[in-house]
Amino acid sequence: MFRLMPIRSLVFSFLKLVWRLLLDRRVPVFTKVIPLLALFYLISPVDFIHDRLLFFGQLDDLVVVAILLLLFIAASPGHVVADQTIGRKLRDLQKQKEEEFGQSEEGDSVGKTVDAKFRYVDPEDDDTGSGTSNEDK
Repeated sequence: MFRLMPIRSLVFSFLKLVWRLLLDRRVPVFTKVIPLLALFYLISPVDFIHDRLLFFGQLDDLVVVAILLLLFIAASPGHVVADQTIGRKLRDLQKQKEEEFGQSEEGDSVGKTVDAKFRYVDPEDDDTGSGTSNEDK
């Protein structure tokens, strides 16, 4: 039996990504014209194959719109696409982790400075005990 659920979720995820990229200010305006062209092609009466041919008329609309939307994603800056896909999921996971476990020990020390003294010991000079430290300098 053919299941449409994975295809439907893939299509919805794809369309949500296109929508988020359209709303993102980091995507150039010139690039945002591409999905508008896809929408215009979808509603315009001019087609490669006329819609009077039952299956093939709608199939060419689907193929052209899919190609234009893929072109839009490919033309968008890569770091923005990554941020809208993987980056969003990572932020959600991080937020979920913080909510479940509260602030972690690493989160408490972020941005704090430790004032300490250090001593560099050269392995060759270690036998003599003559190491240099930052106090000597």
